[in-house]
Amino acid sequence: MRSLLVLCLALMALLLVLGERDARATLQATTTTPYPGVTHVVYVDATVPLKVHVVTIDVTSQEIHLYATQSAERGQSVSDFAACKKGVAGCVPSEVAINGDLFAPLGFVPAGLAIGATTAWSDAATDNATEGYFAFGRPDDVNQVYLSLPSAIEQPPAALATEGVVGGRALLVAGGQAQSSFDAADPTEPFRSGPRTAIGVDNATGAHLLFLAVVDGDQADSLGMTAEELGSFLSGLGVSDALELDGGGASTLYLKKEGGVVSSPSDGVERQVANQLGIHYGVSPYRASVVGKVFDSQFGNDAKALTTAVVTVDGVLSTWNTNAPAHTVYNVDNVTPHYVCAHASAAGFKSAQQCRQITASDIQASQIQYLSLVVYPGQDPPPDMSVPPDFAMPHGGPPDLASSRDARAPGMDAGEPGGSGGCGVARTPLSPFHAIFIVVFLGAAGLRRRRKTRAHERR
Repeated sequence: MRSLLVLCLALMALLLVLGERDARATLQATTTTPYPGVTHVVYVDATVPLKVHVVTIDVTSQEIHLYATQSAERGQSVSDFAACKKGVAGCVPSEVAINGDLFAPLGFVPAGLAIGATTAWSDAATDNATEGYFAFGRPDDVNQVYLSLPSAIEQPPAALATEGVVGGRALLVAGGQAQSSFDAADPTEPFRSGPRTAIGVDNATGAHLLFLAVVDGDQADSLGMTAEELGSFLSGLGVSDALELDGGGASTLYLKKEGGVVSSPSDGVERQVANQLGIHYGVSPYRASVVGKVFDSQFGNDAKALTTAVVTVDGVLSTWNTNAPAHTVYNVDNVTPHYVCAHASAAGFKSAQQCRQITASDIQASQIQYLSLVVYPGQDPPPDMSVPPDFAMPHGGPPDLASSRDARAPGMDAGEPGGSGGCGVARTPLSPFHAIFIVVFLGAAGLRRRRKTRAHERR
């Protein structure tokens, strides 16, 4: 009887793995590109249920301008901030905006450092040991961003030429690793499933991408996330470092081109908050033609310029010269000022990529910008097949959430009385190998125990 129970438990473990496999397939993503360099992805998992908005922004684009709330603009909803409703001098209208830092309701005082239009708020002028912050500047007319961890007490680097800062906590991702240790007493209620807002950068590409995430929560069609779940989700998207911002009823995402507020604030209406982060898109009048050659092993040797290469620039297929020697100079027109990447491939050669920042000043000097590449004989390595594809977590896709959490009832907002924290245990999905091992091991253990029992009875 015991051996039968053991086998049943082992089979249950296997069924859990198969359940995780099915649950992962329920995750649906819808992608839009409201502005050049801005991508909006809505992830929906009806089995949790859950809805998460993620906006990625190419901050190297000179058509993208970042803006943070000035002190005189405090106490607005996200959509009013985006529209510059207070009429404060220097306000920059935003096409994309999210809520900012936690705050004290009396006076709308942020919990951490706050800077807007290059000026620090008088009542939030310093960093502290509890909060980190996201800072940005535009030295040499090129966006630069900096994410300070909560463990560091520092002002933004002077080289950043800081224009704005929005504080936040807790740390969700550091060095590409999702964090799992949180303070249960923190008003962000890290162990409760609820609405959350986060900001992250992808340092693997030199902080060229900015990630804004808003999780709908405390609603029938979206329960929300814990802090650890949100960190795992973002690291699965390739985020290197991420901070949580204010959550609960404050969590709001605004996209002007998609109708305004696209998230679902848990209060049913937008909440007035201390500060926000805005993204302004302004069409650049500058356009360049990116041209170059693809060389076999030796850069600049025209005798080794390939005539069989295929080149794309930021995903756009190039054209080639037709004059002799034909197909040696590629060309892509209408390239805006940003961090540009060219990718080359050719039969018998390993693919190569070359990138460079092209600025408005570069284009003013010359509308032809050069970006040549070198490829080497060989073949591209095959895809990594060490992980079964059904269970693999590819870069660019979030982890499954339905099978790794309980459907918890909505609770109180961060900072409101009655909010509860808790203790969480990270649940790691079993791989098929581990499940089969459990079945075999427990089955063998049960059979061995049964044989010992029979041998004892014979005696």
